[in-house]
Amino acid sequence: MAATARIQVRTDAQLKAKADRLFHDLGLDTGTAINMFLAQAVADEGLPFRPSRLTPFDRSVLETESEPVLHGGTAEDMKAIIARV
Repeated sequence: MAATARIQVRTDAQLKAKADRLFHDLGLDTGTAINMFLAQAVADEGLPFRPSRLTPFDRSVLETESEPVLHGGTAEDMKAIIARV
């Protein structure tokens, strides 16, 4: 197991409560979210992008965009591909 280090941060109680709720909605705990932030900052060598809550529609768009794209040569080729789906 990798060695761990403790980070202590003072922050506004309301901000922490709101962040805890947000991360919970995203399926994370605050410690995991902080570790993700640190890892992304190191990978980007700068401040990372700011993720936000996704609506069900946004999630479906992202899932659709990640599906493989089918390429066909002609309209007839595409019709044949569609017929097989």
